[in-house]
Amino acid sequence: MDTELTWEEQQEINNHELNKRVKGVVDSLFNELNKMGNEEKVGEYFIEALRCQHRTLQQNFFGHIVLPVIRDFSKRCDEKQYDMRNEASCSVAKKIEPVIKDDIRLPFI
Repeated sequence: MDTELTWEEQQEINNHELNKRVKGVVDSLFNELNKMGNEEKVGEYFIEALRCQHRTLQQNFFGHIVLPVIRDFSKRCDEKQYDMRNEASCSVAKKIEPVIKDDIRLPFI
């Protein structure tokens, strides 16, 4: 019996594993943010660590994480998918979003 996976099946497995790893990274970051009094230091250290990364990766991060997060928060504002805890974030994203419409794409250099 041949048990070799198709390309699509392997991609599904790879995507599932990637999803788990990314969720783990986000959970770790948010666990640190959730410790009262750590917020500013976590932000400071995050920026410090980001600055040490390769500049192409910095651009990828900005283009594939920062801009989509702003767009998503703006969309949540439109859809009233917020409460008092994140209303200010959604409102700020809504103000920024017109400047970064979907036509902004950052080059991979």
